Amino acid sequence: MKTKNILLTGILAIAGLSSCNDFAEINEDPNLVGEDKVKPEWFLNASVIGAQMNPEIAERMFILTWNRASRFNRGSGFTLGTDNNDYITLYLSNDYAVNWLNDVTKAIELGEKKIVEGEAGQYPYYKNVVQMARIWRAYLNSEVADGFGPIPALSAFSGVPASYDSVESIYGFILSELKEAEAALDPSIDMSPMANEDAFYAGNVNAWKKYANSLRLRFAMRVSDVYPEARAEFEDAASKSFISEQADIASVQEKDGWDELTSVMSRPWNGQAMSVTFKNLVVGLGGIEFPLPDSLKSHLKNPHDYLGLYLNLHFPLTTNDPCAGFYFDGIPQYVDPRAPKMFSVVGYDDGVVYSDYIGAASEVTPVGLLNPDNTTETMLTINPKYTWTTWVAGEWDTKAGLVSSLTGKNYNYPSIAKQYRMSTNKRVFFGPWESYFLIAEAAVKGWNVPGTAKSNYEQGVTASFTYHGLANEVSQYLASTDYNRVGTSVNFDHTAEARPYTINYVDPYTKQNKTMTYTYPKNTIYRSGAYNNDALTKIITQKYIAQVPWLPEEAWSDHRRLGLPFFENQAVEKDYNPLNQVPLTVATSKECRLEFYPKRYRYPANIQTNNQEGYQQALKLLGGPDLTSTSLWWNMK
Repeated sequence: MKTKNILLTGILAIAGLSSCNDFAEINEDPNLVGEDKVKPEWFLNASVIGAQMNPEIAERMFILTWNRASRFNRGSGFTLGTDNNDYITLYLSNDYAVNWLNDVTKAIELGEKKIVEGEAGQYPYYKNVVQMARIWRAYLNSEVADGFGPIPALSAFSGVPASYDSVESIYGFILSELKEAEAALDPSIDMSPMANEDAFYAGNVNAWKKYANSLRLRFAMRVSDVYPEARAEFEDAASKSFISEQADIASVQEKDGWDELTSVMSRPWNGQAMSVTFKNLVVGLGGIEFPLPDSLKSHLKNPHDYLGLYLNLHFPLTTNDPCAGFYFDGIPQYVDPRAPKMFSVVGYDDGVVYSDYIGAASEVTPVGLLNPDNTTETMLTINPKYTWTTWVAGEWDTKAGLVSSLTGKNYNYPSIAKQYRMSTNKRVFFGPWESYFLIAEAAVKGWNVPGTAKSNYEQGVTASFTYHGLANEVSQYLASTDYNRVGTSVNFDHTAEARPYTINYVDPYTKQNKTMTYTYPKNTIYRSGAYNNDALTKIITQKYIAQVPWLPEEAWSDHRRLGLPFFENQAVEKDYNPLNQVPLTVATSKECRLEFYPKRYRYPANIQTNNQEGYQQALKLLGGPDLTSTSLWWNMK
């Protein structure tokens, strides 16, 4: 692990040049040479590449913090509001987030200095490098502030001691920077020197303009309930070019190894199992059959009339998951067609999706569940092979030991697809689907934007399907009125609310076929729980699925500001500790409350210890205690 130098006095005053990752044209340490030998684009590219996250910080932040907050994979930890000081300390250090911000700020300062000194006459593209760096810095400020809250964003990273800034002032700065930088980008300047110095767009100015405008859409919508200027900012950005096609995607090419370009999902010990949230959103959605070879089709079971095995003696019921206690002993016949491209079938090595990082498919064998009254004997045997299901995480108690032979093996869950683990992809920072879903949401609000809510919604879905190679299936999908497990359908005009209905299941203890009334969940933090199938729920459901697996922080942000999509409570077999977890109890386990989901992570303990004045200033601007349950300025309150 690298040596950490944590922010103790504001965030950090820069002394000299920051380090760079890939200075292709010099062999000297840039910290030991003068500014005349370095170029601003090197610092910009170093920042972009660094923020792609090497395996050390990717595992701690992308996988164990953001993915848990967004429910992109199954797990406890930060899902329950328990952050990890070591992870947060490492992230907010000179090795990582601070270094990325230092580098991009140096790109701006150095570029502006060289322009003033006349060097832009020889290197005119410096003018655009400065604007690109301003755009990227705006994103980085959002990444850090959306996690912690107030940070020293406006005057830090520029060589002077800095005080903390409110999230409101940070977002005002971000939106202003994006607007000004986009307007100042000059497409007429020859950018060929940037071909190998821009990990995003190889110097393509028009692509950077689109990225800036799309970021304005994202951030203006994020603060739209609390920032009066948000609508005007959004409408202005939507009137310009934005990321709308696959070729526009803001992404960084991964590579194998162990450095900043290694896949954020590459570590073999990270199971990255499918979450209950994702499962409930995609099962039954879209009316398209799960793609399987004929030899496995006998394992398909219709999720609209079958719930599975009711393992109420072995699975917790203290959750508002509508499928609480059930184990789907098969493969859902109908599922959003993107889902099988992202998560593997248990025990089926298809050579494409299945990854033996979680264990060979041949290891999946029948498992015994122990008798609650006599834990030395097996009460029930089930076979997880050729299933596609998962179950809630959380604070299990005695039941955890009864089912450990099932739940304790990563290969008994659907797991993230092999292609995302192999460092051959491009890590996506912004895709065209997000632009369209943002504009669709704006149209629902009645804002002046191109197209209608429906047309943008369907373009967003189409863009996501195209990304996954499923363009031929999008028409059938968009016409579907079938509900998923939480009562949302695809067809934009189909807004009838799902009603309770009778569904079949199996009691495995008595081996009897039974029926029950299936009741869709009430997401009471959104419109008092009366709507699971209105326009905005559809938009955010589709946006959520489209963002998997690349953009967990964005999905978390949507849930923090809207309460959408529906996040089930984690299991509560014993009350949570409100000092370091969300305040869930056995008594409240079936309720849906805003405070049951983490809103932020706490500041590193080193800041509180070594910079008490700055820490107190941060808490005053935050407006609440330094807990994961304290809302940010733009969160739902």
